[in-house]
Amino acid sequence: MGKNKLRKFAEINSFSNVIQPQSEFTTTHFQYKGKWNEAYFGNNNPIILEIGCGKGEYTTGLARAFPEKNFIGIDIKGDRIWKGASDALNQGLHNVAFLRIQAQHIESFFQQKEVAGIWLTFPDPQSGKAREKKRLTSPWFLDKYRSILIPGSAIHLKTDNAGLFEYTLAVIEEGKHTVICRSTDLYSDTRISEPYVKSIQTFYEKQFLDEGKAIHYLKFFLHDRPNEHMSFFQKVYSLVHKIPFGRVSTYGAIAACLGSKGSSRMVGWAMNQSHQADPGLPAHRVVNRQGMLTGKHHFGGSHVMQQLLENEGIKIKDDQVLDFHKKFWDPGREV
Repeated sequence: MGKNKLRKFAEINSFSNVIQPQSEFTTTHFQYKGKWNEAYFGNNNPIILEIGCGKGEYTTGLARAFPEKNFIGIDIKGDRIWKGASDALNQGLHNVAFLRIQAQHIESFFQQKEVAGIWLTFPDPQSGKAREKKRLTSPWFLDKYRSILIPGSAIHLKTDNAGLFEYTLAVIEEGKHTVICRSTDLYSDTRISEPYVKSIQTFYEKQFLDEGKAIHYLKFFLHDRPNEHMSFFQKVYSLVHKIPFGRVSTYGAIAACLGSKGSSRMVGWAMNQSHQADPGLPAHRVVNRQGMLTGKHHFGGSHVMQQLLENEGIKIKDDQVLDFHKKFWDPGREV
């Protein structure tokens, strides 16, 4: 082993944001299982995982973009984790942790419904039928994710491998899961406007882009044998993800598009729940029928919703969208 690797291994042993459980563990031995918020982060913010985080570019990038959420990068390679962990410490990111484990043991470290989202950034495609179970989007792994995810939480996949992308779509179709958005050429796809999907790039992603490779992106929900209430929420989230950058829709318009014209209040409940279930949802783009920011108090601050909209070029005055009729996006006509 090279001296540089040995140095990194020695350093991460002293990093306060790296957890390295002993190999002999059980579900009852890991102290943070079911207690990540209270015992580690000291807050009740949603927890997002990057599985196979490598150098942790997405873990730290998302942590900077969403300080009101907690992020945990998972990888078994200590020399890779060193980069993300040291960056997080140097930047004072207190909403970041790194967990050095093998992904197949994930259920031993997180309680049921403890996780609010998962990112899979350029995982090993594990080519060949014999290696299918090792793919991070195999049915075997999706079952593990289902056990720890809050129902309705999103899973994101970024890959340069068309085979893994098509395989994942087939698994989703077979399992009757829900695709929110997908692209076979992310950086040429104007439909996907969320900045963090494109602005955060991993070490390998930059290499692939330099080589002229197309980046595939997929966002989906797992079917959780949901009750009718959560099924409606997932349908709401699917529509909200389609609201274009710089546009807004309304609770009533979304309800009408789903065939439930009188359920605008339930759409509002779905938006409130989304901060836990789907932290990447552009919930700030949903206002009331007059363009008022009635949900602003659910964004961790009374001015956060306004700021998010203004960042997209939407002007707000007295908690109301100016030129609302021009900014309004009607899913009943557009979808």
